[in-house]
Amino acid sequence: MTNRLFLSFLFLVFFLSSCENSTDDDRRISGESKIESFLKTNRLEYTKQNGVYYATRIKGFGNRIAPNDSIAFWYIGYTLDGDVFDTNILEIAEVLNLDTSVREFEPLKTIAGTSNFIEGLNRGLMLCRENEWGTVLFTAELGFQENSVGTIPPWSPLAYDIFIIYVKNQQIFQEQNFINNFVASSQGFTLDTIGFWINVLEHTENDSDFTIGDTLYVKYQGQSLHNSNAIVLPTESKEVILNKKNFIEGVLYGFLRLSKGEQAQLVLPSCLAFGILGNDSINPYEPMLYNIMLDSIKTK
Repeated sequence: MTNRLFLSFLFLVFFLSSCENSTDDDRRISGESKIESFLKTNRLEYTKQNGVYYATRIKGFGNRIAPNDSIAFWYIGYTLDGDVFDTNILEIAEVLNLDTSVREFEPLKTIAGTSNFIEGLNRGLMLCRENEWGTVLFTAELGFQENSVGTIPPWSPLAYDIFIIYVKNQQIFQEQNFINNFVASSQGFTLDTIGFWINVLEHTENDSDFTIGDTLYVKYQGQSLHNSNAIVLPTESKEVILNKKNFIEGVLYGFLRLSKGEQAQLVLPSCLAFGILGNDSINPYEPMLYNIMLDSIKTK
């Protein structure tokens, strides 16, 4: 092959490759546009990670999922035009006249990150949370791509509504045992509906008419539940807006349980504190102990 022919061949290969990449990009952008339009139409706030969208439908407060966790979940799979193509919930399948002979209608159990699901579902499960209904959405590149599967047209973005029933691993088991032993050996703690333990140390009959986004004057201090030191509250109150930016989840909801002038202790599981990652000073799966006090509420 002459140099000229060789260069022409290389150009053709490059040109065809560029066209293919351009087509892939166009498909992905089109799919993402359809997903974002779906989310906007349904007024769903979302996050996007690793090419997958996640929107909370009914908020939960349980454990996040890490690779190799044992999980079980319910799901409903559908296209963006609402065509349900799969579910493991019998009542849903019967209402929609789906073929109920093709599967067992029971929670789907798997090891997170190791399943043979389509890639979008594999990635999406890692964004879900225990005891929460959420929606995972992804483009066809992470789904069935050019294949027509059942009623699903080729190159279709997909959505899955998912409810995580449980998340299990040895670290969660050890953490739960430690918390249970701590509160059993203490006095005054009761289990809150979202999963933390609270002991109100000072009760008042004051009004508690405030919510997330309001400005409070508060005192609070926390440490690892494994730390045996006594917690001393700051002497001065701090003016702060009650939101997710300023407080970890357990402390945020802990303040919502107080009235003006009340003080409490909180025992927070890691899922309501620093989670499966921890931070520079807190280990992953580390339960926390907080003292909190609500001095006053800023009037509008």
